[in-house]
Amino acid sequence: MGDQFSVKCSTNVNGFIDNAFGKGEIQFVMKQPQRAAQKKLDYPEETPGSRLAAKARKLASKLTPEEEAEHFRRGMARIYGGQLKEITGARH
Repeated sequence: MGDQFSVKCSTNVNGFIDNAFGKGEIQFVMKQPQRAAQKKLDYPEETPGSRLAAKARKLASKLTPEEEAEHFRRGMARIYGGQLKEITGARH
């Protein structure tokens, strides 16, 4: 057990071991790890990537539901590989 554990108990006025559990049991408690100092995050207000993302969101908001579904279908084909399939109806 080494230095990973500590024992919670104390002696009362009569010299007997007294603990919070009252049954003479000794509780082993693991020491908590030391927390590292929190890093200060200093991010810029705007970057080329954030500007590009804003432009993509603006363009995407103008798509019709059909165009959005087509882009989604192509994106899934690109992510998961395979051929684009014609969707004929609901897939339940």
